[in-house]
Amino acid sequence: MNSPSITPVLTVEAARVEAEPWPTPRPLACPTPPSLDLDKAIPPGLAPFRDFCAALAEHIQVPTDYVAPIAVAIASVGTARALEIEQRSGHRETAPLWLICLGLPSERKSGVLKVLQEPLNVWKDHEAAYLKHALASYDEKRRGIEAQLTGTRDRQKRATGPQLTELKTHALGLRAQLENMPELLAPELSVSTATPEGIRDGLIRNGEKLIWISDEANEADLLGKRYGDGGGADIDLPCKAYSGMPHDVGRAKNVTHRLKRPALVLAIFTQPGVFAKVIKDETANDKGFVARLCPIWPESIMGERKYYGPPVPAELLQWWGDTFRRLLDLPWPGRVVLTADGPVRCEQATRIVPMSSDAEDVFRKLWNGIEARIGPDGDLRPVCGFAGKLPGVIARIALTLEAMQDPAAEFITADTMRAACEWAPFLLAHFRAVLGDAAEGDDMKLARRVLAKVKRNNLAELSARDALRLFSHGTGRTMEELTPALELLIDYDWLRGPPAAQHDTKGNASPRYTVNPAALA
Repeated sequence: MNSPSITPVLTVEAARVEAEPWPTPRPLACPTPPSLDLDKAIPPGLAPFRDFCAALAEHIQVPTDYVAPIAVAIASVGTARALEIEQRSGHRETAPLWLICLGLPSERKSGVLKVLQEPLNVWKDHEAAYLKHALASYDEKRRGIEAQLTGTRDRQKRATGPQLTELKTHALGLRAQLENMPELLAPELSVSTATPEGIRDGLIRNGEKLIWISDEANEADLLGKRYGDGGGADIDLPCKAYSGMPHDVGRAKNVTHRLKRPALVLAIFTQPGVFAKVIKDETANDKGFVARLCPIWPESIMGERKYYGPPVPAELLQWWGDTFRRLLDLPWPGRVVLTADGPVRCEQATRIVPMSSDAEDVFRKLWNGIEARIGPDGDLRPVCGFAGKLPGVIARIALTLEAMQDPAAEFITADTMRAACEWAPFLLAHFRAVLGDAAEGDDMKLARRVLAKVKRNNLAELSARDALRLFSHGTGRTMEELTPALELLIDYDWLRGPPAAQHDTKGNASPRYTVNPAALA
């Protein structure tokens, strides 16, 4: 196909503009997302955490972006259900974080998770041992009442008159006892593979909180299709457990269990190809599942790694273990605890942690900045779902970072909120990079096409009408569609102009643009 004939003649006005130095043009493609600056993204009161993340990354030989985000996500299982942050009067944000790191096989993902979740494994073993005998006694008592109820019901079949009435009354009493003795199990808190049923049962068992930790989740896992037959994603419960919304779940024998404020944490590694399938799933997008995910795709250092780096100092490992266990020991409603009368579910309410006035000022500035960018003409409009939820994610990060410093903290400090806000451009850049073209507006896509055609035709300058003729072969483009793309090319220093309205050979005004010589190099 022959390109439209456009003669690259440099006008006098364009020659004058060309005499001015050209800046280096910015790439139109999504730039490589930045690394998280630990000095800024971790508050001063958590210097040991910063050192721990850096030391673990050096030991395992992975980017620090594989450590700090997953570590904070794992820590958020401690704050989940125990604490909530008050963003503004009457609005509470729950604690669970959904962090997903992308990487190829052999990126040493398992090594990172092994160290980070070790304190959780120790805590679970301790809780199981501590509650073992009390739970066994409780279960035997419960089974005994169930046996009595079964026997009473059998005798009712043969009884009549006053005896039947007495047996019915006795059965009702036994049922009341059982209703006051729900099934109790030692908290597990974590799963490595998750099905919708597994998430449901884990939340019920653990007082409505759970963390899903995986070093290699696949598409079926993430979308709840593990037992599916090719049907749609089953993600209603995970989405509710991210937002803390009530949800009724069905169990065996037509029994419905109401989850009042469930909390599900995700700390997951997966391969880029897997995540690409997830973000293309129609149901996952329509239900806001993708917008809730915080994907991170660090630049790989494979090929430059040492066999292994120096070991993590013992005092830093101890700090991580102690800090994480203090979070896990926070009481939350529904947790199984041991009292003088035996095991029961904790009834202590979730503690609300407000922001200090200075912290609220910092957070409001972040919120206002994002809100201004997700409007119809904003640069974040193509990712408004994720961007709109980002302030809530930052609030959750701030809550976890504050609790890591002091589990009994009465408010979020300004230092902690400033550190948490440093995560916003990092998470946003990674989300946009992972989504690629899907995270860009039509104007940017068209700008790239215009630039490609300018390069192909070796044009030193062109008019707006010339640019439109580049798309004259059945595309149906209009000048109204093209103008924003040309403005983007000016913003990114690929074009200059229009220096003045000039006239084409037909006498119709048509703005002219000069092209950065870098485009023709």
